[in-house]
Amino acid sequence: MSPAEIKHTLAGRFFPFTEWLPMLDADTIRSDVWAGVAAGILILPQAIALATMAGLPPEVGLYTSIFPIFVSALFGSSWHVLSGPNTSISVMVATIVGAYASIGTPDWIMYTLTLTFIAGAIQLLFGILRLGAVFNYFSHTVMVAIVTGVGVIIIVQQIGNFFGMTVNPGEPVEDTLYSIFFRIPDANWWAASLGILTVGSGMFVKRFFPKLPYIIVAVIVGMLGGWLLDLLFGSGNINVDKLGYLSLEALPLSAPDFSPTNFYEAAEGLIMGGFIIAFLGLMQSAVIARAMAVRSGQHVDIDQEVIGQGLSNIAGSFLTCFPSCGSFNRSASNIDMGGRTPLVGIVSAIVLALLVVFASPVIAQMPLSVMAGILFLVGAALIKVKDIRTLLSVRGEARISFLLVCFTTVYGGLQWGVLLGIAVSIIAYMRAVSRPEFDVLFENEAEQYMPEGVDDATVVQLSGSLFFGSTHTVERALADIARDDQRGKPLIIAGELIDNMDDAGVATLAQEARKRKEAGNGLILWLRDHNLDELLKRNGLFTLLGTGNIHYAT
Repeated sequence: MSPAEIKHTLAGRFFPFTEWLPMLDADTIRSDVWAGVAAGILILPQAIALATMAGLPPEVGLYTSIFPIFVSALFGSSWHVLSGPNTSISVMVATIVGAYASIGTPDWIMYTLTLTFIAGAIQLLFGILRLGAVFNYFSHTVMVAIVTGVGVIIIVQQIGNFFGMTVNPGEPVEDTLYSIFFRIPDANWWAASLGILTVGSGMFVKRFFPKLPYIIVAVIVGMLGGWLLDLLFGSGNINVDKLGYLSLEALPLSAPDFSPTNFYEAAEGLIMGGFIIAFLGLMQSAVIARAMAVRSGQHVDIDQEVIGQGLSNIAGSFLTCFPSCGSFNRSASNIDMGGRTPLVGIVSAIVLALLVVFASPVIAQMPLSVMAGILFLVGAALIKVKDIRTLLSVRGEARISFLLVCFTTVYGGLQWGVLLGIAVSIIAYMRAVSRPEFDVLFENEAEQYMPEGVDDATVVQLSGSLFFGSTHTVERALADIARDDQRGKPLIIAGELIDNMDDAGVATLAQEARKRKEAGNGLILWLRDHNLDELLKRNGLFTLLGTGNIHYAT
């Protein structure tokens, strides 16, 4: 590698924005600005709603939609993933912090900032250690189950605001439903009517005008409905709670608190919660990055994307933000609007800041039931009926895994759903890699592996991983083959597709080789290249087979 190439590689590693800055010609800037304007408008109602869901002031949701996106745009890898507040992470924050502070208090914000820093530090460590590939192995089934559970939780938690009632956000789902059922007679039906209007208008636009941003339309319709009710009946008579004025700062400096007085009692919960939020955020960000890369053709470095997400959360903890990650709807909107580079995220943050400054008095008049209606739409959008039907129609472990993880997420809490989902994904992956494939070859396919002087042999192709976790499967397959040919002829293993092998795998082949040798025949092994030679020599397989019985495809 030339010095210029090394310099370019290092620059891309530590300053990934140097990869896309040269792409900013007039046409690209024009496309990115329009996509950024759309993204900035789209996030405004969601930012407020998701902050409320996390038990935080609306201002924190706006900060989280402005500052972290600058960092992730500059230091992430994907050119199309837009970061910001996330639905499932908002639920997670409320669940974790709710155990140590009362909603709306300074302690709630303080613990949230500490949690944000911990999650970011864990993500950054994963990126530095280049463990980002881990997040490629979370199964689609688990992601659908967790996202579905989050959708249900969001809807249930917002029923109180929808009907103009106060509900404890820390209660289990069944307790919340029980409480609301018996308090329905006390509901504020003026507030509920605005919630119904919001949901109805959003669903109508999404169904019949799919190109329009249905969430923004729903907010406008809901707020106009609230203004009309105030005009006709008087705000004092309908008594609908509203968002209220926002107290924004240009640079909302803050800091996580690790002092013994404040951190000690919550350390265990915050650290465990930080791991869960880090995993949950990176799972979603990795999935979104891969999905956007498929559409754009960009090669995404998942480790660099993990570093970008970690840095954005660490920076966010010093700028009054709660944990952020990649956003499904904003990223999809970005690429649909023709966005080409991370400049879109920077523009969206600037647009949102300008909107907040000039539209703050209007935002203050948003009824809480309208915001609850928006979150109903957000929660419903997470429940993918088509994916759920597909998973439930499949017999076996996919359906069981989906039901188990979804049930745990809804009734046990998101943190337990994520932990179970991680365990299920690991088990599914281990089961897959522990089942290498055996294919018996015949005629022309078999002849290409026949060494000179061997006219008749049993030829099998082995693909996958030959390691301690798969030896049982391999031993059974070899026993079945021996039952068919009685070990009366040589066995040729075409192993060019063997991904990796360990000592236990070599021992399994050696055992079969000895049995073939005792029966008067032998075992012939084909490999892709010489990468496994040292392993085979160390375990004596070279000596047992003889170098003449080991062949290479290259």
